[in-house]
Amino acid sequence: MADLKERRSLFWNCVIGATLSIAAGLMALEFPLFDGLARLSYDLPFIFQRRVPSELVLVYIDSKVKANLGQPTDQPLDRLFHTQLLDRLTQDRAKLILYDILFDTPHPEPQVDAAFAAALRHHGKVVLVADYIKSIQGNILQESPLPPISLLQEASAGWGVARLKPDPDNAIRQIDAGMEGVPSATSIAAALLVIGDLEGVQDRSRGLSGATPPVAVKNRLDPERVPEPMKSRTRWLNYYCAPVQLRAVDFDHALDSRGLPSGYFSNKLVVIGARPSVGPAGAQRDEFANPYSRFGSRFSSGAEVHALSLLNLMHGDWLEQLSPRSQLLLIILCGWILGAVLYLLRPWASMLSALAIVLAIFGSALFLQIQHHVWWSWSIPVCVQTPVAALWSLGWRYLVESRKRQRLRNAFSVYLSPYLADRIAQSDFDLSLGGQQVEATVLFTDLAGFTAMSEKLSPKEVSTILTTYFTRTTRHILERDGTIIKYMGDAVMAIWGAPLPNANHARDAVIAACNIISEGKTEIAGRRLQTRIGINTGPVLAGNLGSEFRFDYTAIGATTNLASRLEGLNKLLGTGILISESTHQALFGGASVPASLLLRRLGRFILSGTSEAVQVYEVLADVSANLPGSPDLPKWCTLFHEALDHWSRAEFPPAATLLQKVISLRGSHDGPSEFYLTQIQSAQSTFHPATAWTDVIKIGQK
Repeated sequence: MADLKERRSLFWNCVIGATLSIAAGLMALEFPLFDGLARLSYDLPFIFQRRVPSELVLVYIDSKVKANLGQPTDQPLDRLFHTQLLDRLTQDRAKLILYDILFDTPHPEPQVDAAFAAALRHHGKVVLVADYIKSIQGNILQESPLPPISLLQEASAGWGVARLKPDPDNAIRQIDAGMEGVPSATSIAAALLVIGDLEGVQDRSRGLSGATPPVAVKNRLDPERVPEPMKSRTRWLNYYCAPVQLRAVDFDHALDSRGLPSGYFSNKLVVIGARPSVGPAGAQRDEFANPYSRFGSRFSSGAEVHALSLLNLMHGDWLEQLSPRSQLLLIILCGWILGAVLYLLRPWASMLSALAIVLAIFGSALFLQIQHHVWWSWSIPVCVQTPVAALWSLGWRYLVESRKRQRLRNAFSVYLSPYLADRIAQSDFDLSLGGQQVEATVLFTDLAGFTAMSEKLSPKEVSTILTTYFTRTTRHILERDGTIIKYMGDAVMAIWGAPLPNANHARDAVIAACNIISEGKTEIAGRRLQTRIGINTGPVLAGNLGSEFRFDYTAIGATTNLASRLEGLNKLLGTGILISESTHQALFGGASVPASLLLRRLGRFILSGTSEAVQVYEVLADVSANLPGSPDLPKWCTLFHEALDHWSRAEFPPAATLLQKVISLRGSHDGPSEFYLTQIQSAQSTFHPATAWTDVIKIGQK
């Protein structure tokens, strides 16, 4: 029943953890507040990608370039120099040229534009860019293109808009498809390469290779011929490397035949633009963040973004985002795995498993993005679902453990000192039914003559005496780290060595007993109470031996029974504290000897309910000597031990003589001596020298 209840609880806690993890993931997936996690998911894998395209060259214009060419640094570069650059690129047989500079106004000298247009036609694969204008018509924001001048439009192989729409963190992540009716310049350029290559293959198959360039068949790309995937499909920019690693040259170096070797641009894609810090008229002036700039690399120029977009479209290796449905399923799957696995494991194993799951998610996302050009918001399960599942696992376990510790503390608060109760609560103690065999020392106490005394007292007086007595007795037991097992009428049962182990359980029990006896010398409600104590050491079965309805921590077994019998033997011997041979060995057999204890050997007894003789010792609450027989023992104690030796040899007269001396030395009263005198008198009347003699005394009463 308990196991089934525990399994059900475990199942529902796993379900709750998984549900919380899934809910957190779905919230992060839907709410714009968590869009930064999606951007992180896109950016982070790129730091493991370093593939610098060899087919691309960027040509930059900046103030230094214009100064070297003798041009005003605050004006656009004269188109004469663009004509010269196109001639150089045509001579080197550059594969394609993309201008990231807007030519939307005529040159003051028409022949300059004419020469530039002729250079555009001569190369055959030059794509120009158009800007766009925003206007409000009827409360609706509209965009319209601002194309190059007509002469250059006609002379170029094609033109398209050059828009860059950064995310809230100023990073470019999507490839712009253009405007309605006007594709982007990179789409035009990529389509020109694809279609031009196909036409070149067709020309060569007809034996026309080398007669005319492929683009001579149609030197200007019709926007209608742009393949559909390049027009409106949502594509994510694949950063092959940090933009700073792209091959780049200055415009004036490209013009100088001594600066770059002949054929430097052969079969290259050339993107011409301005560095962000320059900002010539019509050029992209801003810098844009990129995945690498998140980790310290410099920002991107507009030309670099267009160059990477062109390469993505040409090779068809742009990134695609998983569909919303697929991401939803992944979020649910991760939530179930995290919520269940982390709860089922212990804290350290749970944390290591969480780390392994995080690494597995990131590794799979990295593989998908770099190898298959697919990305998804994997940082949601990593940064949101994993912490939620971990918090649930640890938090709920902490709550359960706290409740368990409180239950343990409450259960044992009536048995133990607050210190030991706290130690129990912090341990892995099991409250379930059943016991465990441990080595322990058991103590029983009883008030001498209390039954007869209570008959003459009112219930209130009896209650006052018992309450005071139990309070004092309990205090001494708990001070020596003992465990109160139960109160029985006017008796107390206590144990040392359970539920927590105690290497000095025998010593602590005996010292507690001495303190109880010492406390008994004072008066309670005008009456002096005498306590009798029995102590035994050995194996006991200790644990919750109650029922499913009531917790009852106790200790049972022969060791417990003998301790109870020793307590009763005090009544016959007139003693206060009696211990067994096993307790004596535990006290003096180890390295730690209680120097303050004085013990008297009382002989061997077979007690009621037992079959074997046990050596019994009396603990005298005196601070004097160590072991029996030591020089510091009082004379009467030595005489008593000599009398026992005579008793063991059936030498009754000398034994009786010595016992009388002990009684005299102790002030005319000594319980054990008087007990043995009675035993000697009885033995003398029944003992015959021809029969076997044993010094063991059998006690028939409890």
